[in-house]
Amino acid sequence: MFDLEKERVIEHIRKGKYHRVLLQFPEGLKPRGFKLAREIEKATGAEIILSADACYGACDLAVDAQRTLKADIIVHYGHSPMIEHSVEEVVYIEAQATENIDQPVREALKLLGEEKKIGLATVVQHVNQLDHAARILRDAGKKPYIGRASGNVTYDGQVLGCDYSTTQMIAAEVEAYIFIGGGDFHAIGIQLATGKRTIVADPYLNQARDMTGTVKLLLKKRWAAITMFQDSKRVGIVIGLKTGQTNIVSAETVRNLLEEKGKECVFLSAREFTPETLESFTDVEAFVVTGCPRLAIDDQERFRRPILNTEEVLIAAGKKRWEDYGKLSP
Repeated sequence: MFDLEKERVIEHIRKGKYHRVLLQFPEGLKPRGFKLAREIEKATGAEIILSADACYGACDLAVDAQRTLKADIIVHYGHSPMIEHSVEEVVYIEAQATENIDQPVREALKLLGEEKKIGLATVVQHVNQLDHAARILRDAGKKPYIGRASGNVTYDGQVLGCDYSTTQMIAAEVEAYIFIGGGDFHAIGIQLATGKRTIVADPYLNQARDMTGTVKLLLKKRWAAITMFQDSKRVGIVIGLKTGQTNIVSAETVRNLLEEKGKECVFLSAREFTPETLESFTDVEAFVVTGCPRLAIDDQERFRRPILNTEEVLIAAGKKRWEDYGKLSP
């Protein structure tokens, strides 16, 4: 299902004569961890440690664990490098998918209707399949578009949870998007960022689904959270402690803006952003997350108090129009 490049990793460890290696996986690849660790350990003689912490992206490198464990190197699976967050002694294994995309892409075409100009996007696991998907679209009489790599992304057509620039740069030309991959997370981000209908072509479930209803429901919930936030007086501004999630400047900017609006603010720091992390602060009425903008959105049902990201704070403070929600400049 995924190419974990075992032989490349083994060769790299042997060449570097590394003694202790930390393997880091996103949740979907962790079931492969035990077998892979045993095979690498047997082939190299190195001590292999599996990171059990959650991993949210290439910005979430286990550098603190590496230092604590005195590991010689991190082997980071499932993401491409983010240049601004790169650190030494990290090997990125993109885990390219081998799933056939033909049927889900054809199912997505059935949901498109009359749209002719279609943007294509995916995560790093499927970037090598975008050209094939484009051929399927052309054979069906559609005109495919793939946005050029920019920002934090490495490949044309690639999207990240925090970077949809490849889709935004073609938004004026296309009528809809097809996202190739599993889950709804990135497809929701595409529709929010571009305002265009987005269809998921899911090769793991071998089906397609339209994100329009899901996005409409999400927007209703975010508007409700923003409205509740506007009525709050005491706000906790959360500064993430994970690599790539720490943004003190953004936290200070948010605090200044909210204090101008008459709110009382306090800074909080956290490695993991969960209800358990924040529930004990019972005198805080609302929270702002200054790290990944999706953290406040995707787990919103788990929190009893309003949680906003920095863009939503701008809307709550009247600095950005609700009609422009999610539509960040590419």
